[in-house]
Amino acid sequence: VSIAYQLGLRGVRSTLVDKVGLCPAASGKAGGFLALDWNDGSSVGPLSRRSFELHQHLADTLPGDTGYRRLTCELAGFP
Repeated sequence: VSIAYQLGLRGVRSTLVDKVGLCPAASGKAGGFLALDWNDGSSVGPLSRRSFELHQHLADTLPGDTGYRRLTCELAGFP
């Protein structure tokens, strides 16, 4: 879906085909936890930060409620 969306922004038409339905499982729900800085200092750090920014951008630009929420989390240490 993401690739089809990006192609559509560039004027390219595409057709999505899925035996079950569009986004029926976890990959279509984005139920994972996104952290802005957990990968800083690694080879995927810039990609992680871009992904984090893109989720906010999509929530701001797509019509309707995407369900995206940005939360603040704290790191807690346990002995």
